[in-house]
Amino acid sequence: MADEEKKPDIRALLRNRRAIRIAAILLLILVIALIAGLSRRRRESGSISLMESGTLTAAIVNGEDRYADRDGTGKLVGKEPEIAQTLADTLGLTCRILEASSEEEALEFLDQGKADVAFGRFPSDRDYTGYATSGEYDRCGLFCVTVQHDYTDSLTLMTGYTVGVMHSIRGTACGIKGYDFISPKDYTDPLAMGKDIRDRAVNMGICDERDALELVRAFPGELQTQEIADDTVERYVAVFPIRSATYATILDAVVGQR
Repeated sequence: MADEEKKPDIRALLRNRRAIRIAAILLLILVIALIAGLSRRRRESGSISLMESGTLTAAIVNGEDRYADRDGTGKLVGKEPEIAQTLADTLGLTCRILEASSEEEALEFLDQGKADVAFGRFPSDRDYTGYATSGEYDRCGLFCVTVQHDYTDSLTLMTGYTVGVMHSIRGTACGIKGYDFISPKDYTDPLAMGKDIRDRAVNMGICDERDALELVRAFPGELQTQEIADDTVERYVAVFPIRSATYATILDAVVGQR
């Protein structure tokens, strides 16, 4: 009897799989209906919530990394331009990339009516009041920046030490194991934090990957970086104007199929 009780309920497993398949089909039908509805409304009104009729304009921050960087021709390429292109293709639109120098500028393009969506490794825990956001399209760990030849990659042995923390990732950084036992120093300027790390005014710095790479480039031979050995990650979302919240829903479905 004991052996029989341990056997999986085959019928229950089949029911669960059938329910998952049905949910996936319903989601697909919903996405198709949304796209069809948007297409019909564009035909009727010329351009529903788009900056330019027939075109999806995506403001993308050039972070000079795998998410967005210029190729040999000066074109912006990477994970985020690819997602923007896929969304445009799904909607039957032409994709136009508008390069932004920072997250703030990308959001300004939305506010000024110059873009339909913004990408820039926007963390999900940021305050997006006044905007609509997609679900997570990717994630990445946080990084620590230290002086050259210091390979510290956790806070485990940093109890009582002063550690620089970029304000933009502080909410996420609080989840790092050992964070409660350090003395954090808040920074809004990565170069200021880099200078203090170099001069040993702080023992190390915590930031996102883009700031970490910027600091290594800005202080060659003086600073180095490594990803923090922890499960704490940033989760990235695309940002839309409130009027285009429907596109955020469609992007979620698009990302789920990638």
